[in-house]
Amino acid sequence: MRITSSKISPTKVEKLANNATLVSQHMGDRKTVSVAFAVKVGSAYERDDNSGISHFVEHTVFKGTKTRNTFSIKEPIERVGGTLNAYTGRVATVYFAQMPVTHIDDALEILYDLVLNPSFDEQAVQLEKQVVLEEISEAEDDPLDYIYDMTIKKIWDKNYGRPVLGSRKTVNEFSKRQLSEFHKKMYSPDKMIFAITGNYSNEVLEKIKGMLSNIPSSDSTKRNIVGRIVEEPVYFSETKKDLKQTHILLSKPGPGRNDEDDFEAFRVFNVFFGSGMSSILFHNIREKQGMVYNIHSEYVAYRDFGSFFINASTNPRNLDKLVNSIRKELLRLKNDGIKESELNYGKERLKGKLMMSTESTLATMSRHIDEMITMGYPSSIEELLENIDLLTVTKINDVIKRYLTGKWNVSILSSKDNGETIGFEL
Repeated sequence: MRITSSKISPTKVEKLANNATLVSQHMGDRKTVSVAFAVKVGSAYERDDNSGISHFVEHTVFKGTKTRNTFSIKEPIERVGGTLNAYTGRVATVYFAQMPVTHIDDALEILYDLVLNPSFDEQAVQLEKQVVLEEISEAEDDPLDYIYDMTIKKIWDKNYGRPVLGSRKTVNEFSKRQLSEFHKKMYSPDKMIFAITGNYSNEVLEKIKGMLSNIPSSDSTKRNIVGRIVEEPVYFSETKKDLKQTHILLSKPGPGRNDEDDFEAFRVFNVFFGSGMSSILFHNIREKQGMVYNIHSEYVAYRDFGSFFINASTNPRNLDKLVNSIRKELLRLKNDGIKESELNYGKERLKGKLMMSTESTLATMSRHIDEMITMGYPSSIEELLENIDLLTVTKINDVIKRYLTGKWNVSILSSKDNGETIGFEL
């Protein structure tokens, strides 16, 4: 299926002399341009004694550069309806902006200044500590965030299981000197990917190349972090006061993205099993039984490993019934195989979301960044759609049996401990 307009060019990847990477895709019929600086550093590359520093640097650069205060960083972009934001994950920190095409120069200059020339003002650093500590408290107060964080610490290896936000202890100990040294060491061109999508000119592209080429190389050392899953099934249960519901998170190892066939099959399985109001979980457990308000599945995949999660919340007295209902749905798929209609739903929903994402320069750019960080190359939308079309009932059934059979990890968060241990096995 060819869906690319004649005004949309293929994605280009260029490696500059200082080893910075430029990813570009011209979309001539758009009225916006999206740009991003991705730095291949995140919580998986940290140590226990500086846990959370990647995220804290991402926060603090917005407090000011050597030539701009925090207002002059944000106001020129927001004044024309644009977006400026950032996020930190386990393997990358990404700064991005989306602007009308008429104001792309502002976005480029501000993003470059933001990422490369932060001031790390001492007063701003102390102020931002309060903000991040509040963010940690908010995550701890949210049952869904909390149960995911606690589970990931136990089922992923030490590097990937390290919390992105860090701890109160590490955040309180961050200093201007520590942040500056980390930034100088880690924000080197060999770790940088700059992406641009939208209706930009050749002059803009040349300007970007010039800006990137001016980033000095550093003596930073590359670390290849290989993620691993804890092999033995984990059981985790904790009580928190004032919870009205019991929260349960079931998980099982899934394929990494370097296993392309299994990865695509598992993505489609996740879509029809637990994504959306028409999914198996939502329809059969919420709509038919009324046991939950929210229930869904999630598939998280890095290069070397993945995890499959099923999350739900219910009245404590319904927990056993809920667990049995989830097991029943999975056993039906494992023992009887999936229906052709379920496969078609998963394929068409995933393809539709991919096609709709091509309308947005921001979504397209985000996809390029994600693929470059994880796999080192971008895929065309045609390749992605073709890979989905090739999936068969036999392939999905094979993936379900290989990855979901056996004992699962079980995490439970409730207001009181009734002494019962919940097991889950297919």
